[in-house]
Amino acid sequence: MRNDLNEFLLQTGSQGWPARIELRECSTRDGYDILDMLHEIGPGENGFQNSAYNTKTEDFKDQLSRWIDMSRGIGLKPGYVPETIYWLFVDGRPVGMAKLRKYLNDKLRSLGGHTGYCIRPSERGKGYGTLLFGEVLKKAAEINIPRVLVMCREDNAASRRVIENNRGVLQKIVDGICHYWVRLDKDTGMREIHPDDYAEMVELWKNTPGVGISETDTESDILKFLLRNPGLSWCYKAGGRIVGTSLCGHDGRRGYIYHTAVLPEYRGRGIGAMLVQKNLQQLKLAGIGKCHLFVFADNRPGQDFWCATGWTRRGDICVYSQSID
Repeated sequence: MRNDLNEFLLQTGSQGWPARIELRECSTRDGYDILDMLHEIGPGENGFQNSAYNTKTEDFKDQLSRWIDMSRGIGLKPGYVPETIYWLFVDGRPVGMAKLRKYLNDKLRSLGGHTGYCIRPSERGKGYGTLLFGEVLKKAAEINIPRVLVMCREDNAASRRVIENNRGVLQKIVDGICHYWVRLDKDTGMREIHPDDYAEMVELWKNTPGVGISETDTESDILKFLLRNPGLSWCYKAGGRIVGTSLCGHDGRRGYIYHTAVLPEYRGRGIGAMLVQKNLQQLKLAGIGKCHLFVFADNRPGQDFWCATGWTRRGDICVYSQSID
């Protein structure tokens, strides 16, 4: 099944001309044809929720602004994450909508997942669901989501086909809800760390001698760190799992590297040096000219690594710490 908007040809009309397909992100410029579709979709079904189904004409622009704020992480309610709304247009007519959440929390791992979609009732049965979901997966890949969690009811055969046509792999069924995962990243190679990598990273750190895990390494703390420092922290995958990490951030003047770790069985392959070099390249792009890091005094292999990769041990600085209650 082809999902590329530039390649997917839908035969319409008696002459069979290919339809014009477009995926648009929610915008304050959206017209009232979107509102008509929201009304037709109704409150939602099969787990998809349309909170704007009864929006009045005079309130529509405010609703669009709220969605845009949510996409930017502005004014989020407790338990919510940034979420972007997309519209699927065919020949200038909106036929479906989709939601893409930028990362998961515990609530979304249980119910909701990364994304949901809905085709307006009058346009169903034409293959638009498969097309829309495939294009949303591309948007997920653009923001470095490594794998997408999508859910549907066990008895919803149409949605299950859509997900499976887009490489979805069924992980489990809980209370009649299917949990599918769609892998977007490569099995091997370096990529930017994503908040959804947290559990796998913590497991790596626990199994890497010399790496300390503190009370500031909770999922919420790491999430704040990554969102504050986009594009700076990187990991390396081999055999489909994360085998190396290097977190990086800056305060506007100096850069800092944390949790540079490579599983023992993958050391000696240049993975750690590659990750650190990527950290430094990204810091340079951010206008940062110097970087610091901290190594435990008893971590001799770690000290040897940093000296061997061009770092200078400072003897003129003492590190002081204080917890802020």
